[in-house]
Amino acid sequence: MAIDPFTLAVIQNALISVASEMKLMTMRTAYTQLWKEQGDLSCCVMDAEGQIVAQDPSGFPIHVTTMPFQLQSLVEGVGRDTIEPGDVLMTNDPFLGGTHLPDILIARPLFWEGTLYGYLCNRGHWADIGGMGPGSYSPATKELLQEGLVIPPVKLFVKDQIQKPLVDIVVRNVRNSVVAHGDMRAQYASCFAGERRFQEIIKRYGLPTVVEAMAEILARSESMTRARIADFKDGEYHARDCLDGDGLRDEPQWIDAKVTVNGSAITVDLTGSSDQSTGGMNCSRASAISGVQYAIKAITDPENPPNAGSYRPITVLTRPGSFCDALPPRSIVGYGEVAYRVLDTVMRALSDAAPLQVLASGSGSTGTVAIGGQDNRPTAKRGYFVTLELSSGAYGARATKDGINAIRYGAGNAGHVPVEASEMENPIRYERIEIMPDTGGAGMYRGGNGFCRVFTVLVDSTEICICADRHKSHPQGLFGGMQGTTARYVLNPGAPGERVLSSKTPYIPLAKGTVVWLQSAGGGGYGDPKKRARDLVQRDLRDGYITKAFADTHYKT
Repeated sequence: MAIDPFTLAVIQNALISVASEMKLMTMRTAYTQLWKEQGDLSCCVMDAEGQIVAQDPSGFPIHVTTMPFQLQSLVEGVGRDTIEPGDVLMTNDPFLGGTHLPDILIARPLFWEGTLYGYLCNRGHWADIGGMGPGSYSPATKELLQEGLVIPPVKLFVKDQIQKPLVDIVVRNVRNSVVAHGDMRAQYASCFAGERRFQEIIKRYGLPTVVEAMAEILARSESMTRARIADFKDGEYHARDCLDGDGLRDEPQWIDAKVTVNGSAITVDLTGSSDQSTGGMNCSRASAISGVQYAIKAITDPENPPNAGSYRPITVLTRPGSFCDALPPRSIVGYGEVAYRVLDTVMRALSDAAPLQVLASGSGSTGTVAIGGQDNRPTAKRGYFVTLELSSGAYGARATKDGINAIRYGAGNAGHVPVEASEMENPIRYERIEIMPDTGGAGMYRGGNGFCRVFTVLVDSTEICICADRHKSHPQGLFGGMQGTTARYVLNPGAPGERVLSSKTPYIPLAKGTVVWLQSAGGGGYGDPKKRARDLVQRDLRDGYITKAFADTHYKT
């Protein structure tokens, strides 16, 4: 007998609440600012086959859509037949379907009366996983082992007993073992809490009903997504876009997307993309797929809670050994930059198939800047600090609205660390954070403006590296909309020793008193700027989003 819609809705929302509570618990017990302030982690409820049934509403698309690939490899790696009640599994190997080494996946197999019925997964971006410098983020890495500690598929818990030698190995190989150990505990504790909540649902409805509900949730999501794709114009579409370089060379690295819309299905062919790079700008097949899935989910059925059913109508083709399907032992630290460009390129390719749904390109980068070193101030909480500044970004415009200003764009939707929280823990002092006028592309609807974060370093023995993009290539507009401005990273701006940094800057030392200027790219515009409503132009002038000179150049004022 089919499950009734009321019970289905209650169970679906209850499962989403399980994932949401897991994330909130992790954030509230975490040590790193990446989690407790930025929320750079994601939690999922999986069925027994490792398919996403529910995710926390604020989870990262680039985290959760890759989780099924890595979970399958994790299960196979430890041995499917060896998994028992009381186990907790762990890995961070990006070539097993993951993202990059700092993203550590912890999974709890779920059993009810001896039957495996699902998994709870928590993937969090650790503040450091070893490697060449603080934050484990150098774009100049040539191979995976230079990035940091690689954790193969292992059991972190056996029969609910933690494997202390494994914990010791992991925390000994990162720069701040106290933070690493605390964050690990926050991750696995969230899985235990989620299991208790899940068992309450089973006790209320029974396991057969819950399993039936999980299958129906996926089937309905697939049906709704197919219905939206069926409204797109059938055909074959093509777009290309590039990254500034690969971390070691300045030559553009190209994403080539051939997109075929056929009825209620979409196929995306990325095989024409550049060969895998020599530096850190590569991504796994799973990460490239996540960029595709995010783009299509955003313009088909964004209101429906995402799950594995949402992605069943999508087929992605990649070429092993290419930019978006790198093979070991290549470095993969800059996977996010590649996935962002996959997102931009697929969205652009679909602009003729669904012109009213697509967005112009956003800032197109994680904007990751790692700063760390010794904190020798008398008031320092810890002797060593690591912080990540995410200098991204802005959304591109769409058919009915302007792009969003000064917000993390795309598949990695982390927040920004509040100034007060960062200054409490790190030896830096913020000088300004503001939206930069004229950085969004002009259009009938304007691209979102980028922003700057400017701070002064308060101690010596500090290092900085930048793993970002859009320093050279511009976010593109659509249907006559203008491109957004590029990103800009500068040390001591306006001073005699001013130094402009590349978007791929390996670790360099910073002296005490150095001023660091981080400015994101702006989003592309949508439609002919001359068609922009006069009242919108006047509003932008009043709000300081554009200058009079910009308005005179691009709009009818």
